Amino acid sequence: MPQVSKVELYAAIRRDHRAGIQMRELERKYNISWRTVKKAVDSAIYCGSCEYVSAITQLPECGSAVRA
Repeated sequence: MPQVSKVELYAAIRRDHRAGIQMRELERKYNISWRTVKKAVDSAIYCGSCEYVSAITQLPECGSAVRA
């Protein structure tokens, strides 16, 4: 299997897992450890329940200096 970036590998693992392939099969298919498969399946690019909090909103007293 050719070298792929970690982002592409994780995306492929998540896609295959959603398609119903078991984690053990993914280990064999991509020749990786179960920990890597678990990290890929547990990770997500976007979490719908997570909200981005800006650092500027965290520091209102110096926010105007940062924006200037």
